Amino acid sequence: MSSLAPVVAADVEMETREASPAHFLVKIDPFSLLHKRGIDKLETTEFKSGAYKWRLVIYPNGHGTGKEGEGYVSVYLAMADKASLPSNWEVNATFSVCLFNHISDNYCCSLGRARRFSELNPERGFMKFMSKKTLTDPSNGYVVDDKCIFGAEVYVNENKAITQCLSVKNVYPEPYKQEFMISNFSTLKVKWISDEFTVGGHKWIIDVHYNGSGKETGRSLSIFLRNNVVSNNCASSERVRPCYTIRLKNQLHDRGHRQMTISDRWFSASKSEDWGW
Repeated sequence: MSSLAPVVAADVEMETREASPAHFLVKIDPFSLLHKRGIDKLETTEFKSGAYKWRLVIYPNGHGTGKEGEGYVSVYLAMADKASLPSNWEVNATFSVCLFNHISDNYCCSLGRARRFSELNPERGFMKFMSKKTLTDPSNGYVVDDKCIFGAEVYVNENKAITQCLSVKNVYPEPYKQEFMISNFSTLKVKWISDEFTVGGHKWIIDVHYNGSGKETGRSLSIFLRNNVVSNNCASSERVRPCYTIRLKNQLHDRGHRQMTISDRWFSASKSEDWGW
């Protein structure tokens, strides 16, 4: 069971718990021999979690640019067997690095953090996992009788996210004007549908509702521009935002036309939508 108050190490927040790491343990014995033999980097054997192979990489004298890691022990989780992975691979995983305390008989573990491993970043972890002074002081319980035990838990996060690539294109066709004459207008019962016309690579239709549509049924004349998804040969995810003017022409005078310009409506290629008034 984890303690209520996390332990703050060098640059990583940690917690103490009784449960041992689920996926990997490595005992270093004797720990002091690493320094005596000039071993600055220790790569553990591989272990498997989530269909991938991993290993711990331990720098007993610290790791980093210049003197950044000096005086600390650095510990990283690394993706092993990278050659077997496809190009541009990436794996998201939540992991913890643990250190056994021989005195209290529990583990000091980094709080699980989700990180993305990739060809560019095959290793993730902590440059300042713990100060070397804290680690090697026998009274702290991490190195006792010149032995220490590191561990790891790795949980691969299955990626089920839907990915969309938004490609924005500016399409400026020549201004298009289409006039429709509706004969026997007063005899319309429900709605009048125009012939199909093409603008900007998309097919369109005009709908005229003689007795109105929606809330305006029985009160107004309604006119809409509609995308004809049956005829449009577009990807289902494609959307288009046209700028268009719907005009009801006054046949007696050059003035007095009723019109509306709309430029903020999106039409989908996967379903028929209409916008107007």
